Amino acid sequence: MRRRAAILAAWAALCGSAGGQDSGAPGAGAGTATVTGVVKWKGPKPETQPLTQVLGHAFCKEACGGKAPPDERWVFGKNGDDETLRNVLVYVSGGLEGRTFEVPQEPVVLDQVACVYTPHVVSVMAGQTLEIRNSDATLHNVMCSPRNNRAFNDGMPVKGMTLRKVFKNPELKIDLRCFLHPWMVAYVHVLEHPFHAVTGADGTFTIRGLPPGEYEISVLHETNSVKAEPAAARVKVGAGETRRVEFVYRLAQGQ
Repeated sequence: MRRRAAILAAWAALCGSAGGQDSGAPGAGAGTATVTGVVKWKGPKPETQPLTQVLGHAFCKEACGGKAPPDERWVFGKNGDDETLRNVLVYVSGGLEGRTFEVPQEPVVLDQVACVYTPHVVSVMAGQTLEIRNSDATLHNVMCSPRNNRAFNDGMPVKGMTLRKVFKNPELKIDLRCFLHPWMVAYVHVLEHPFHAVTGADGTFTIRGLPPGEYEISVLHETNSVKAEPAAARVKVGAGETRRVEFVYRLAQGQ
């Protein structure tokens, strides 16, 4: 019982925070700029189903307290009166051409808690460490087959075990899976700069440490069945300034 309570507490702490993964840009200070905002949802929502496969595995069933966790492909929240969408990548897609930036030294953490990857979506800069943890007392294996980076398939048989992976090349939507638990999936977005974030439970995001300038900001969800309005936003920010942008997702036509 103590083990199950500890696992559930860790899972809740990692999954339940309102804010998303902020940008890990180094050197953020008074001379830099910030872009913040929210990703909203409008219209009918896709049907969501719990991950009932979890209950067919003895350890996983006990770890999740006998209740199937949600499928995090679609996670909706609230920001005031607005519906919001979690797990959306928000990133600078234009305005940084020809510049190079220091790779953040702090690793981005992806954990395995109660047989679910937590968080479901992370973003890193090319060359930054992704630290993959196993908080479960059961065997997981972490595998991926990227297009532009080296594939791997590593077993993690021990609770508390850690893998440290570095993706050298920019690549979006790298999916990490577990062969032993096929419902387990997480997405890693690899950017060529540190100015990116992932929306949290309330749909918000913050990109810090930008050099003053004019930028294009884009969003990306793991599925192709949705569209964002606008597809990209233009912002101009000065030193010490913060600009707010909003995006609205809805189902693509015909979905």
